Amino acid sequence: MGKSYSEAEFAGNYNRVCGTIFRKERKKRGLSLDTMASGLLSRTALGRMETGRIGWQKLVGDTLFQRMGIRPDYFETLASSEEMERWRLREDICLLILDHPVEAEEKIREYRETYGVREPLEEQFLRKGELLLLLKDRAENAWGEHSCDEDKLLSMAEETVSCTLTGDWKNDLRDMPAAPSELEAVLLDGWVRMTCGRTEEAWKRQGDVWEYPERHRWEERMKVWIRPQAALLGMELALREKDSRKAFELGREALELLRRNSCHYYLLPLLEGLERIHGEELWPEEREYQRKAAGFRDVFQRIYDRLGYPGHRIWQGITVGNTRDVGITLNMLRKYAGKPRSQAVSDEEGLIVTGRQLEKIEKGEHKPSYENYQRLARQYGKSGSWIVPMLETDSLEVLKLRQEIATLIGFCEWKKAEREIERLRGQVNMDYPRVRQEFLFFEALWVGREGELEKGLELSLEALHVTMPDVEGTDKKWWVFQREEIMIASNIAGTLRDLGKMEEARAWYEMIEFSLEQQSHRTDIKHTGYDMLMEGIDNYLGNLRRFEDAVKANKEAVCNYLKQPQIDTLARALYRIAWDTYEMASEQNSDYEIFREQWRNAFRTSQALADFMYDNYLIEFLKKRKEKYSV
Repeated sequence: MGKSYSEAEFAGNYNRVCGTIFRKERKKRGLSLDTMASGLLSRTALGRMETGRIGWQKLVGDTLFQRMGIRPDYFETLASSEEMERWRLREDICLLILDHPVEAEEKIREYRETYGVREPLEEQFLRKGELLLLLKDRAENAWGEHSCDEDKLLSMAEETVSCTLTGDWKNDLRDMPAAPSELEAVLLDGWVRMTCGRTEEAWKRQGDVWEYPERHRWEERMKVWIRPQAALLGMELALREKDSRKAFELGREALELLRRNSCHYYLLPLLEGLERIHGEELWPEEREYQRKAAGFRDVFQRIYDRLGYPGHRIWQGITVGNTRDVGITLNMLRKYAGKPRSQAVSDEEGLIVTGRQLEKIEKGEHKPSYENYQRLARQYGKSGSWIVPMLETDSLEVLKLRQEIATLIGFCEWKKAEREIERLRGQVNMDYPRVRQEFLFFEALWVGREGELEKGLELSLEALHVTMPDVEGTDKKWWVFQREEIMIASNIAGTLRDLGKMEEARAWYEMIEFSLEQQSHRTDIKHTGYDMLMEGIDNYLGNLRRFEDAVKANKEAVCNYLKQPQIDTLARALYRIAWDTYEMASEQNSDYEIFREQWRNAFRTSQALADFMYDNYLIEFLKKRKEKYSV
């Protein structure tokens, strides 16, 4: 762990763990507070965030980590209701801007009018949107009477970048800390320069951004957030210069990055760009790759069209799949404990907040202080933190290893996962609660795979109760299930189902689903762990032969998976739709042909997605079932 903490010491430092990790990584890279804070917040404010004296704000905090090439999804975050509502409105803009410019322009106006005081990152986001709308208008109207002139476009583009990147970013960008959302602004400046005929400057912007992740040694999962956009600009520039090979190389490298990381981040525009390249100028193996990419384009276009999801959209610099609303969290925990507000406003130290203040906090109209949130959450049996890593550690390397293990388990790479788990065991303190919980869960999974269901159930319950109080009389559906708790609870439900205890399994599934529904109220984004829950619900409904309900649940899950950049669970959900539809058809005599078309489409799409994501386990699994679903 780098430093050995006693239990008491760690408890005292736990709430500052995000700042501790950030400071450790900042110093390792030789970056000063002034450098990291530049353009985002004051040096003093960043210093206070590092030491835990003020709460870690979602938008700024995530961007600070990203400036060092670190994905902040190693942490589970609490944000204020207003932060979540701002995120939701920005997300609406992202979904509208490329295909519905009028509605997007109205949303941008609404954002400015609603939130008069904005972070520099918010202002940069809005300006990027406004600039995109101008570029779109110019392309469609070809210098019509309302078209923006070149000088204004160039000025707007530079001002957009300068919202957060100060200094001479035009020449020294490579040595500046910059997050993907900030680098996107630089690329947008490059698009403007290309549009205005300043090709050399456009190539400079593209090259600076394309090389940036390598220069700063970003992990691959972070490169996904900027390389596809840089490829799109480079491909457009290369095609204008009739350099098909350059365009192809950029597109292929970006596409392979997306495939390795199971992402659809700017995927459709990238696939369309590859299709525009003249195949006769490519080598035979390159033309074959281009044909394969065209197949992927058809598959994803059909998915987007069927589900009414925009394949052409922009993405925010941060996601909220690991973020919870502080007001909703406190409201849920109070209901879990069965306390009226009058009993929740005080603890052993005395009054925390007034009843009226607590009501406003729970409604999202007021944000509690860091200390008051801690005190409110503690009395419900949940240790509070503004930001919680998935393991109790101050080592980023340990968190990366834990993420790798989760990925290996997700792809059923059990032997590799087992080796990595043993490596993890030697790098953590087994006395810490969340570490103990993690290894109990690993043991439960392995025992369950060997068929010892009762023992697996016992271990899973023990793991869950490390962080979730096992108290009689509490209404467990109001518990704020976090990432690991969702997975453990889903495993408990699945084991109960395997043991034939269907009513108990149903109660667990309903409890977890209710909790997640409450937590996604403001954002409409499901939290990490939702995929495991939905797989379990499908199995449960299948056991009961409620195939129509299972199809409906899986279609809803697919819609939710598309809302996130990473889609590693999408192929499996589509296979479940194929299985459920096939079984439903087998039990009914009518509409057989309609069912057959549905399961064949779902199965083929699942196959294509497994191939796209290099999911070897699923590829082999589907290969064995191809004959059944191709009839």
